[in-house]
Amino acid sequence: MATTESSKPSEKTSAAKGAKAGAEQKSTRPRPATVRRPADEEEPTPVIAGRYLGAAAILGLTVLIPASPLGGMFEPHDPPGTDTTTWVAGAKSKIILTLVTADAAALTCASTQEFEGKHCAYKSESEPWPRDPKAPLDDNKATIIQPYRTWLDNQLILVSGVWAQPSLAMRVHTEPQGNLAADKLARFTASCDVHFAGKMDKPALRWAPGQSWGTEKPTPVAIADKCEVIDEPSRDCPEGFICGLMQMFSKNK
Repeated sequence: MATTESSKPSEKTSAAKGAKAGAEQKSTRPRPATVRRPADEEEPTPVIAGRYLGAAAILGLTVLIPASPLGGMFEPHDPPGTDTTTWVAGAKSKIILTLVTADAAALTCASTQEFEGKHCAYKSESEPWPRDPKAPLDDNKATIIQPYRTWLDNQLILVSGVWAQPSLAMRVHTEPQGNLAADKLARFTASCDVHFAGKMDKPALRWAPGQSWGTEKPTPVAIADKCEVIDEPSRDCPEGFICGLMQMFSKNK
C-alpha cells in the first residue's frame, strides 16, 4: 500500500513536465505570415483625344451656338419677302405661287373690269361672265383671272393664264383632285414670269366653291407669260465653316 501511494506524485510530476514541454514546443512554432489584400490600384484618368475630341467639339458647337447671341448670325435666313412696290402697270416681275391642283377650279373672283381681254369668272357674286362663243370649250382658263397667294409671305395677287401654262396643265392632268379634299392634295410651288396690267378695284374673292365671297382692297392684276412647277426654294445658308456643318448634318438626317 505504501509503495503504491509513493509512486503517484512522480506520475503527476512527469505528466506536468510533458504538458509544459508541449506548450513550449507550440509557442516556439512559427506562425504563418498574414496575407494582406493588395490595395486597389487607381485607374488612370482617360484622355479624350483624336476623333472623340473632334466629336465633342462639334456637339458643343451645335448646342451652345444656337443658344448664344451668335446663333442669329449662323442660322439660315428666310429668303427676302416679295417686293410689291414693283407691281405696277407695265412692269415685269417673277412671282412664286403656292398651289394645289384643286385651285384651278376653286379660286374665283368677281368684277366687271377687264384687262387685255382677261377677266374674272364672274361679273358679280351671282352673275357669271358671259362666255365667248368663239372660245374653245376648255382652254385651261387662259383668259380667266384668279386670286393667288405668293409663296412664303402670302401676298395677294390676281393672275390670269396660270393653268394654261404647259407645266401647270400637266400637273392638273397627272394629279386631278377627284373626290379628295383640297387639304389632302400635295401643295407645290410655281414660278411665273408675269407682266402687270393694272389694279382691280375692290374685287370679290372666293377661295372654294360654296364659300362666301369676300371683298378686298384694290389688288394688282398680272398676266402670266411663263410658269413652271419648281421645288420649294430652300432657306439661305451662310457661307463658311458653320454652313458646312449644317449641310453635313442635314445630309445625315
